[in-house]
Amino acid sequence: MKNLTALLEGILFAATEPISSEQLSLFLGIEEDEILTELIALQKTFDKDHHGVRLVRHDKDFRFSTKPEYGEDIALFLAKKRPQLSNAALEVLSIAAYNQPVTKPYISQIRGVASSEIVDALEEKGLLQEDGRLDLPGRPMSYVTTDKFLTVFGLDSLADMPPLNPEEESFPAANTEILLTDAVEWVQDEKTQTSPEDPPAEEIQ
Repeated sequence: MKNLTALLEGILFAATEPISSEQLSLFLGIEEDEILTELIALQKTFDKDHHGVRLVRHDKDFRFSTKPEYGEDIALFLAKKRPQLSNAALEVLSIAAYNQPVTKPYISQIRGVASSEIVDALEEKGLLQEDGRLDLPGRPMSYVTTDKFLTVFGLDSLADMPPLNPEEESFPAANTEILLTDAVEWVQDEKTQTSPEDPPAEEIQ
């Protein structure tokens, strides 16, 4: 008989998104209370100092994440493996992350320049995904960030995103600050002004 703890560890390690105890219960045919007991025990195991990862719990959802105290070192090591993002791509990603769900016309309006191709590129990289059509004229498609976005930027959840005004609050993670500061500052500036050299934004439907 397979070891349940080892099986749960393997599933969560291989998963690309949070997995709920209910999902695991249904898949394995085991009572959810027993699954939760095993997951809590697994969580305590990875909380020990000799582990560099932890099992993060949000309500009944679980996912593996690196421990915050090692975040900066891990971020530096992985920096060369991150998707290469231009300043424009970071701008678009920042706007989407702080205002999601967002539409292409909305992003273009904020930037003052057509941004559809960049949104498509970020979707191809797995950092943005479609989130259904909004109940607005023209039924525009909306976009949100993905779990891969959280992983790439070293976040456990969107609640860990750095604040838009770093003078009032400190950034929660060094690697997040390094990757998002430029884009965040750009969003702050561009909400009040646009470059006269930029081509017109897409028409808002």
